[in-house]
Amino acid sequence: MKAIARRVSMCAAVALGVGLSATAGAQTAADGASAQVEILVHGDARTGAHFDYVTWAPSPTLVRVRPGTLPPGATVTVVLTNAAAPAEGKGHVNFALTADEYKKAVEGGGAKDQIILTLKGDGTPQPIVVAGDFPHFSRDDKDTAIVAHQGTATGPVMGGAQVMVRVRRNEETLSAEERSRFLWALAALRFQKSPDPRWRDTYTFLVDMHDIGARGFAEPADIGYPDQEHKAAAFVAWHRAFLLELERALQKVDPSVTLPYWPMYYSPGKDGATVFHADFTGANTVAGDPDFMATDLIRFDAGNPLYGWNMPGRGPLMRWRQDRNNVKLFNTPGMLLDKSKAGLKSNYSFMAGSVEANPHNIGHGWSGVWMSNCMISPSDPMFWPFHTYFDWLWAAWQQHYDRFRSDGADPAQYWPNDAYADGNPSNKTNPLGHHLRDTMWPWNEEIQPKPVETFSARRPPQTVGGPFAPSGVPGLWPQTPAKPTPGELIDYAGYVTPDTDAGVGYDNLPWSPKQQSQPFQGDVAPTATAMTTFLAKDRPVAERVEQAAQVDLAAASDASAKSAIQAVALATAEDAEVRAAALDILARVDTAYAVETAYKIEGDAKHPTLAHAVERVRAMEMFANRPVDMPAETAPPPAPKTVSVLDKGLYATARNGVPDNNPCVVGGLTVELQHFLAKPTDAVRIFPQDAAAFVASTNLFEAMPAANSRHVHGKANASCATPFDKAVTLNTMRGLLKMSATTPTSVGIDWWKTKALAATVLAHSGDAATISLVKGLAADAKATVDARAAAINSLRHLNEAAFETVVGSLDRDRTASAELKAQAIAAVGAYVLDHGRDLPADRRARLAHLLDILSATSPAEQAALKTARHMLALAAG
Repeated sequence: MKAIARRVSMCAAVALGVGLSATAGAQTAADGASAQVEILVHGDARTGAHFDYVTWAPSPTLVRVRPGTLPPGATVTVVLTNAAAPAEGKGHVNFALTADEYKKAVEGGGAKDQIILTLKGDGTPQPIVVAGDFPHFSRDDKDTAIVAHQGTATGPVMGGAQVMVRVRRNEETLSAEERSRFLWALAALRFQKSPDPRWRDTYTFLVDMHDIGARGFAEPADIGYPDQEHKAAAFVAWHRAFLLELERALQKVDPSVTLPYWPMYYSPGKDGATVFHADFTGANTVAGDPDFMATDLIRFDAGNPLYGWNMPGRGPLMRWRQDRNNVKLFNTPGMLLDKSKAGLKSNYSFMAGSVEANPHNIGHGWSGVWMSNCMISPSDPMFWPFHTYFDWLWAAWQQHYDRFRSDGADPAQYWPNDAYADGNPSNKTNPLGHHLRDTMWPWNEEIQPKPVETFSARRPPQTVGGPFAPSGVPGLWPQTPAKPTPGELIDYAGYVTPDTDAGVGYDNLPWSPKQQSQPFQGDVAPTATAMTTFLAKDRPVAERVEQAAQVDLAAASDASAKSAIQAVALATAEDAEVRAAALDILARVDTAYAVETAYKIEGDAKHPTLAHAVERVRAMEMFANRPVDMPAETAPPPAPKTVSVLDKGLYATARNGVPDNNPCVVGGLTVELQHFLAKPTDAVRIFPQDAAAFVASTNLFEAMPAANSRHVHGKANASCATPFDKAVTLNTMRGLLKMSATTPTSVGIDWWKTKALAATVLAHSGDAATISLVKGLAADAKATVDARAAAINSLRHLNEAAFETVVGSLDRDRTASAELKAQAIAAVGAYVLDHGRDLPADRRARLAHLLDILSATSPAEQAALKTARHMLALAAG
């Protein structure tokens, strides 16, 4: 951790723009004043500044004799080499005189990792290019040494440079150190000054940028506006710019960091992908029965800088209790890539629509709870590897089909390949901001406080930030403040247009489409006969279901094919598993059509497999690219006086309602909890721990709920079958804390989990009685570690003095487990993260003193202590 702290402080001292440094980059073997030759990657000859980070793209580089080291009329022959041979896990670079020469060399298989130069003694720089030698990327910062030899490749060393072949990586391949660097950079954004003073920090600024840009579709018609980010052509282009803005903010903290991507179709082990691990972006428990799946507070290791992740106005991070190995529902890369490199799949419109439908839309709903709301989804840290995967999919498609041109001559490269104009037929599906030559909000600063009459020509009513900031690095886009168009984001590595090289590369995708990409682990391609087999009613059910996963997306996108697939989904005579498979096929190609089909099925979805498919697809409604035709909504039936089994419908209603912070759902769940409190031994329709979890997943109990808390599918409270009353729900939560955990109940009820979630709901109800109840849970030696930790984390919002007292007393409590003590210390770090640089100096001093007196004997406690101390250092600036 100390090494990380040193790196952060160094970067703060030398960074200009993304990280251009006048002094950074050690000179190999002939360092400092003794170096006779300077190698300035992305260099500036006037200032001597350089930026020692390259991708697979050729980076402009200057090589020169250090002024004053040779006579002005002299020349010297220099050979640039790599200090080491190519090796796994180490960067390696190639050289050429120009980008065009490098392109010819790399496409001809003749790229060179050495170059001979004749340099003038007067210091005149010799321009060359340096590029990462695919696939040899760096794992460590500046692990690649370039050496300047005199005369020959083994001659005396005259100078050198340390560089990093810095590319985005599959998150499954990151080392623990690499994951830690990413997590710390991400957490540091909560302390980094926002580019726009209306926001406290960079992270919340970016979350709200995404929220406001997507929010318009849920506003009333007279003030609504098209989604700037989703549901149309610029989906992948807008997010490419958005991801780059986040990545460059991370690199101001630690220039070695890039965004990892999560290949969603592949599960490497029993615990699912690394994004769902406690040492990365958080773990969840798994529901025993998907019919009764609720939400879950996300678990982080005590030393993880994301521990206790909580967003202002939204509360603690929660997700569905999904089985994270269940990834068969996601399209694979092979479904986008046709071996013929032609046909429908080679068209941008097909690619963008396919990626947005599945895995994007399906994945958002599958992850939950914040992720299930497309507007606020960046609140969840897993958003970044999630969305970086979609950019990887676009890049893989570009590399496969050679789709890097942005001139608009070929609609297969991007469509609509024009600028928005009134009366254009494409406006119906692609509003202003989604055409090739349109500038994109918010970087264009175009707003409409009073919307124009034509809906497709509207923009959001407010600015967020300003133009896209200059890279600050010679050769990297943009050189000046930019108002990007989708076209400018196409050639992200400068293959056709060097001016648009954004300094982004991917571990297994080379720079040139003529180079061979590496195999995609676990990838599955569609089969030509899968559609026919699936539609054949005389084939065995198991075979039809198996083939459904192999259906070609291009074939399934045809209108007649969609109609035939829908017919299977709606046919009550068909097997339920086949109907569910049909619904999943529709979800892969057309979100709106699939949601409409799900609504039609819903009434007769009795079989669990079909019911789960219906619910999974209905959760995608927010992401549909057009209004969904759905049946009139009917009020849920009132709870019966006598119940005997859990109610699947009640669970489904809660899952559909909490991402939208639906007060009607919370009102109904409160009634269920009141019934439980009145007669704990009676059978329940929903487990109280699950009802409390659903309530805790909304932001209705935050001190200041986030602005869009009721924007999506909102209902007036008066229309609820069970009206929502905040005070009643909070009092019900207090009742759960007051009830003894030894009170007899029906089977399956988890008292401690129920109390933990009740304490979570009460985190902003800071009256003395509530504080006392939550303190009591935190101090209860009979309670589970998770329950006590939840209470401690509630106290960090409820009352600072009570929070400090509990943390200190636990350290002195010999009966408290090391795990609980570690989480208490971690909660101190989370408290600092909550407040960022707004934490006053006297509070920082008190917390530092508290940390100093803690014993922290176990490894987990020590890790938490280091993290908390580093948080305090970030808060101090």
